[in-house]
Amino acid sequence: MSSERAGEVIRLLIAEDHPMVAVALESAFELVDDVEIVGGTGSVADTVDAVDRVRPHVILLDRRLRDGDGVEAIPALLAASPGVRVLVFTGYADRAMADRVAEVGGAGLMLKRGLFDDLLVVIRRVAAGQDCFDVDLRQ
Repeated sequence: MSSERAGEVIRLLIAEDHPMVAVALESAFELVDDVEIVGGTGSVADTVDAVDRVRPHVILLDRRLRDGDGVEAIPALLAASPGVRVLVFTGYADRAMADRVAEVGGAGLMLKRGLFDDLLVVIRRVAAGQDCFDVDLRQ
């Protein structure tokens, strides 16, 4: 982790509209000492509202939420909490989407097909200030 977050617990907001996925992620993160779930949302509107209230370090943002495209919400999330880092977490993406995430200020994009341990590594890197995009994207 960067010196600014070294030893600090990562405050994570999960924005996921599928309850089973959200609960599974929350359950998995309960076993991780350096990540604290500070909220869960299922829509763009709820995520924008929550980010100012719960002050996460990282938002794990599903691309498709109940009321819109998560990627399009990134500028509003960054405006609500300028220091927040946004990691898009989606089932499908291509290079154009990865480029779009970077263009609007996202810190990374990871496909859901990966392992939880890989997601944890990426969240830690994103929290430390690195941009992380799935290895198959942005090449």
